[in-house]
Amino acid sequence: MQVQLLNLISTPIPVLNSLGLELSVGLSSDDPVVGRRPTEPYMAYLSLYSPEGKWLERRVLGEIPPNRRRLFALSALARQLVPAGDHLVVVHRVPTRLVKQARSLDEPLEMEQEPDYSMWRSLIQYSYPEHGNGSVIYETPPRLNVRKAGAPPSTTLTFSSKMIFSSEVKTYVMPIHYSMDPGYSAVSRYYYAVFDRAGHPVLNRTVTMPAFTVQALDLGRELSEQTIRQATDPEDGLANFTFVAYSDDAALAPLILNVAPNLGGVSVEHTHPAQAFLMPFNDKDKNRIKGAAIAAWQGRTTCAEKGVSGVG
Repeated sequence: MQVQLLNLISTPIPVLNSLGLELSVGLSSDDPVVGRRPTEPYMAYLSLYSPEGKWLERRVLGEIPPNRRRLFALSALARQLVPAGDHLVVVHRVPTRLVKQARSLDEPLEMEQEPDYSMWRSLIQYSYPEHGNGSVIYETPPRLNVRKAGAPPSTTLTFSSKMIFSSEVKTYVMPIHYSMDPGYSAVSRYYYAVFDRAGHPVLNRTVTMPAFTVQALDLGRELSEQTIRQATDPEDGLANFTFVAYSDDAALAPLILNVAPNLGGVSVEHTHPAQAFLMPFNDKDKNRIKGAAIAAWQGRTTCAEKGVSGVG
């Protein structure tokens, strides 16, 4: 079978110039599944995209020796091509022995079967210069947004109760629209809503995302000062909200950042969909239930839209 080497181990990552955050990525040459695969050297590469989703070029990050981990600083490298604006980069790991066998990384390599590199996650680290940092680990889901003829598109359903606001803390949601198919060109609509602790809707929005782009959704700016003030706990000074989002035309990977710019603090979350633990293993049944859940939220947010102040 033909295997795309750059898709063996990859991670799409937002570069967040608008937030003033520095981006680094930590990569390992060790299989996280003990006993599955012996350690060996890997080559690391970086694919860079423009804020509009146009592929720009690929850079060599370097080799990761056996039984080693390396931390690569990406922001300075990315700013050489995109000095301003938020955009997507993708980190790839390829076994050095396969790199030597391939004529080109962009051409598929004939192999007996596709090797299993599941759970090979990257460590994504954001930091304010000379201050603290926050990190999270994740990987590209299998066959992400690779569409088959006649099959419906992938979908997204996101929940998080970690929308925190105060005089010091801000919260941003970063949906990532990426595909393992380099010819992918779909445009996705990401519908999102915010609810207060009583379950009342306080925000309802839609953002349109071309393929291979990211968005930094500044929820604190979108919520009114009165809404945040009414939700603020007088004891700790924090306002807490719940975030729900969906897309019925693409699979979007969300990152959630809680940041305190004046303090130099950063925390990062990549929420595993809570409903995944309750869904059947069979893909057909899973997609049916997920579709019903999206339809239910779609109906609720549509009905609530007229009652939400400041809805665009």
